[in-house]
Amino acid sequence: MSYNHENLIVGCGNILYGDDGFGPEVIKHIKENNITFNGDTCVIDGATSAPHYIFTLPQEKWKNIIIVDIASLNTTPGTIKTLNLDQVHEEERYMDVHGLSATYPLHDLKDKINIKIIAIQPENVPDEMEIGLSNTLTEKIPQTIDIIHEVLDSMLQE
Repeated sequence: MSYNHENLIVGCGNILYGDDGFGPEVIKHIKENNITFNGDTCVIDGATSAPHYIFTLPQEKWKNIIIVDIASLNTTPGTIKTLNLDQVHEEERYMDVHGLSATYPLHDLKDKINIKIIAIQPENVPDEMEIGLSNTLTEKIPQTIDIIHEVLDSMLQE
């Protein structure tokens, strides 16, 4: 798959740990339902490897990146917030399976590329493997896709 598009929508997370798989499940829903977005836009299931296999290999064409993931927002499960990169603190989230932060490569990109994070408060991220989202987050997938449309359209107008 080529990542040489102006806009990237990347779902991050691990489907083996409950709600942590929210980002990949949103991307799966988009692809299964042939949902399209404005502009030269690519939809990517970044799973747990996005920081190292996508964000560290930037393409000249990239203008906007939207990341979909869970985050500790200290609010009710299912609450969705659109964040700027500087609102994500290292200790709160964005650690990959190797314990490395995804924000390092993103901070390297932020001066050249618009980056937004659509984060949702998880309900269930188990310590042991457990495949499948909670009902709360499953029900939030359509709303999240609506927000992705709004955020991307806003970024395209900047």
